[in-house]
Amino acid sequence: MYARLVSFSGADPEKRDDAVRTITETVVPTLREYDGFAGYIGLYDEGNRRAKGLLLWESKEAAEAAEEELVERRQRIAGEIGLTVESADLYEAPVVELEAIRA
Repeated sequence: MYARLVSFSGADPEKRDDAVRTITETVVPTLREYDGFAGYIGLYDEGNRRAKGLLLWESKEAAEAAEEELVERRQRIAGEIGLTVESADLYEAPVVELEAIRA
């Protein structure tokens, strides 16, 4: 498994609900259209106005293929909700243990 860790700055607490809605209603459904998509975890640090998205992929190839199309979408959507993309790094995820829970 592979994980792309996307770091954002400018996570305004007043826009948090709009960001969560955009992620759940637009970002995740879009990601589900890509072969090899395995999950999404969103992280939020209100005090430091930062956010991270962890996109899980079944393989490195799936992650890299999706990234070719997602990089521009990510920039556009992030800008629409006041975020700046700081990085989008790909990691091997040799250990992934998740319980079957949807928040």
